[in-house]
Amino acid sequence: MENSLITSIAAVLFGGGALALFWKPLSAVIASAVTNNRAGGEVITHYKEQVVLLKATNDELRQENNELRERREKDLQRISHLESDIRIIKNSLRILIAMTQTGGDEQFRGQVSSMLAKLEEDRHES
Repeated sequence: MENSLITSIAAVLFGGGALALFWKPLSAVIASAVTNNRAGGEVITHYKEQVVLLKATNDELRQENNELRERREKDLQRISHLESDIRIIKNSLRILIAMTQTGGDEQFRGQVSSMLAKLEEDRHES
Protein backbone atom coordinates (compact mmCIF):
# COMPACT_ATOMS: atom_id res chain seq x y z
CA MET A 1 0.00 0.00 0.00
CA GLU A 2 2.88 2.30 0.70
CA ASN A 3 4.14 1.68 -2.80
CA SER A 4 0.86 2.65 -4.33
CA LEU A 5 0.67 5.74 -2.16
CA ILE A 6 4.18 6.76 -3.12
CA THR A 7 3.44 6.01 -6.73
CA SER A 8 0.26 8.09 -6.59
CA ILE A 9 2.05 11.01 -4.96
CA ALA A 10 4.86 10.77 -7.51
CA ALA A 11 2.33 10.65 -10.33
CA VAL A 12 0.60 13.75 -8.98
CA LEU A 13 3.90 15.57 -8.63
CA PHE A 14 5.10 14.60 -12.08
CA GLY A 15 1.65 15.34 -13.56
CA GLY A 16 1.63 18.74 -11.90
CA GLY A 17 5.16 19.39 -13.10
CA ALA A 18 4.27 18.35 -16.62
CA LEU A 19 1.19 20.53 -16.51
CA ALA A 20 3.25 23.46 -15.25
CA LEU A 21 5.89 22.80 -17.90
CA PHE A 22 3.41 22.62 -20.80
CA TRP A 23 0.88 25.16 -19.47
CA LYS A 24 2.37 28.19 -21.22
CA PRO A 25 2.60 26.59 -24.68
CA LEU A 26 -0.81 24.98 -24.22
CA SER A 27 -2.44 28.26 -23.14
CA ALA A 28 -0.70 30.05 -26.04
CA VAL A 29 -2.12 27.52 -28.51
CA ILE A 30 -5.61 27.87 -27.04
CA ALA A 31 -5.42 31.69 -27.08
CA SER A 32 -4.11 31.64 -30.63
CA ALA A 33 -6.93 29.36 -31.78
CA VAL A 34 -9.55 31.57 -30.15
CA THR A 35 -7.98 34.75 -31.60
CA ASN A 36 -7.64 33.22 -35.08
CA ASN A 37 -11.22 32.03 -35.05
CA ARG A 38 -12.42 35.48 -33.98
CA ALA A 39 -10.26 37.18 -36.64
CA GLY A 40 -11.45 34.67 -39.23
CA GLY A 41 -15.03 35.40 -38.26
CA GLU A 42 -14.41 39.13 -38.63
CA VAL A 43 -12.90 38.57 -42.09
CA ILE A 44 -15.88 36.46 -43.13
CA THR A 45 -18.31 39.05 -41.75
CA HIS A 46 -16.46 41.84 -43.59
CA TYR A 47 -16.45 39.75 -46.78
CA LYS A 48 -20.20 39.16 -46.49
CA GLU A 49 -20.80 42.89 -46.00
CA GLN A 50 -18.74 43.64 -49.11
CA VAL A 51 -20.72 41.08 -51.13
CA VAL A 52 -24.00 42.67 -50.03
CA LEU A 53 -22.72 46.14 -50.98
CA LEU A 54 -21.50 44.90 -54.35
CA LYS A 55 -24.86 43.28 -55.07
CA ALA A 56 -26.69 46.50 -54.20
CA THR A 57 -24.33 48.53 -56.39
CA ASN A 58 -24.78 46.03 -59.21
CA ASP A 59 -28.57 46.32 -58.97
CA GLU A 60 -28.34 50.13 -59.06
CA LEU A 61 -26.05 50.03 -62.10
CA ARG A 62 -28.35 47.58 -63.87
CA GLN A 63 -31.35 49.87 -63.25
CA GLU A 64 -29.42 52.91 -64.47
CA ASN A 65 -28.34 50.98 -67.55
CA ASN A 66 -31.95 50.07 -68.31
CA GLU A 67 -33.01 53.71 -67.96
CA LEU A 68 -30.21 54.82 -70.28
CA ARG A 69 -31.20 52.16 -72.82
CA GLU A 70 -34.82 53.37 -72.79
CA ARG A 71 -33.70 56.99 -73.17
CA ARG A 72 -31.45 55.99 -76.07
CA GLU A 73 -34.36 54.27 -77.83
CA LYS A 74 -36.51 57.40 -77.43
CA ASP A 75 -33.68 59.57 -78.72
CA LEU A 76 -33.23 57.30 -81.75
CA GLN A 77 -36.95 57.55 -82.52
CA ARG A 78 -36.79 61.33 -82.18
CA ILE A 79 -33.79 61.47 -84.53
CA SER A 80 -35.67 59.33 -87.04
CA HIS A 81 -38.65 61.74 -86.92
CA LEU A 82 -36.36 64.73 -87.36
CA GLU A 83 -34.63 63.11 -90.33
CA SER A 84 -38.04 62.49 -91.92
CA ASP A 85 -38.97 66.13 -91.32
CA ILE A 86 -35.74 67.28 -92.97
CA ARG A 87 -36.41 65.10 -96.03
CA ILE A 88 -39.91 66.57 -96.34
CA ILE A 89 -38.55 70.11 -96.03
CA LYS A 90 -35.90 69.43 -98.68
CA ASN A 91 -38.50 68.00 -101.07
CA SER A 92 -40.78 70.98 -100.43
CA LEU A 93 -37.97 73.40 -101.17
CA ARG A 94 -37.10 71.56 -104.39
CA ILE A 95 -40.72 71.79 -105.48
CA LEU A 96 -40.84 75.49 -104.58
CA ILE A 97 -37.70 76.10 -106.63
CA ALA A 98 -39.19 74.19 -109.54
CA MET A 99 -42.42 76.22 -109.23
CA THR A 100 -40.59 79.52 -109.36
CA GLN A 101 -38.63 78.39 -112.39
CA THR A 102 -41.67 77.22 -114.35
CA GLY A 103 -43.83 80.18 -113.57
CA GLY A 104 -46.17 78.46 -111.10
CA ASP A 105 -48.37 75.55 -112.05
CA GLU A 106 -51.40 74.38 -110.06
CA GLN A 107 -50.07 70.83 -109.88
CA PHE A 108 -46.87 72.03 -108.17
CA ARG A 109 -48.85 74.16 -105.75
CA GLY A 110 -50.96 71.14 -104.81
CA GLN A 111 -47.86 69.03 -104.14
CA VAL A 112 -46.30 71.76 -102.02
CA SER A 113 -49.49 72.18 -100.04
CA SER A 114 -49.77 68.44 -99.38
CA MET A 115 -46.15 68.19 -98.27
CA LEU A 116 -46.53 71.15 -95.96
CA ALA A 117 -49.70 69.63 -94.54
CA LYS A 118 -47.85 66.34 -93.94
CA LEU A 119 -45.05 68.22 -92.23
CA GLU A 120 -47.53 69.97 -89.93
CA GLU A 121 -49.22 66.64 -89.08
CA ASP A 122 -45.89 65.01 -88.21
CA ARG A 123 -44.90 67.99 -86.06
CA HIS A 124 -48.16 67.83 -84.10
CA GLU A 125 -47.81 64.06 -83.55
CA SER A 126 -44.30 64.41 -82.02
